[in-house]
Amino acid sequence: MTTLSDSVEPGDVSPSPHSSSAMSATSAVSAVSATPSLAELYLRTAHRIRRRSAPSYERFGLTEAQARALRVISRYDRPRMADLAQALEVVPRSITSMVDTLESAGFVARQPDPTDRRATIVVLTSAGTEVLRQVGRMRAEAAEQLFAKLSAREQGELRRLLELLDEGEEPLPSRRPRAT
Repeated sequence: MTTLSDSVEPGDVSPSPHSSSAMSATSAVSAVSATPSLAELYLRTAHRIRRRSAPSYERFGLTEAQARALRVISRYDRPRMADLAQALEVVPRSITSMVDTLESAGFVARQPDPTDRRATIVVLTSAGTEVLRQVGRMRAEAAEQLFAKLSAREQGELRRLLELLDEGEEPLPSRRPRAT
């Protein structure tokens, strides 16, 4: 089974002109793990933060996907189910079952859309807001533990570089503006 830390991306391994064209998969993985790409290092770091955050989700009976859905709902102004599915990049029927589960847990509520009687909007309940606050705090602590390996100067430089990469990019997921 290939894992995040040993996956091989096209272009990651370039055989030298003197190597055999039939390089074994084990050799390719060894070459990649010896010098991982920037993308691979970034993905490993994100994976570690998610893995360290998992106990906070489990504490509240959430999956990672459900916690992500709560975060997205909190960033929208009363999203429609279709908007939520698009923001999470899932098919609408998947969002229906996810919202069913979150609603059963008391974290969200469905309401009719006052501007479109065919649509349903999703709102966080006070319990959903509180669980999101606690999960967010625990997730931030997990990330802080990982980034504690870096000095304050290194953390500042990493922030600067990530902000530089983020600059001018469309926010993900696309957000519907909050009503004013």
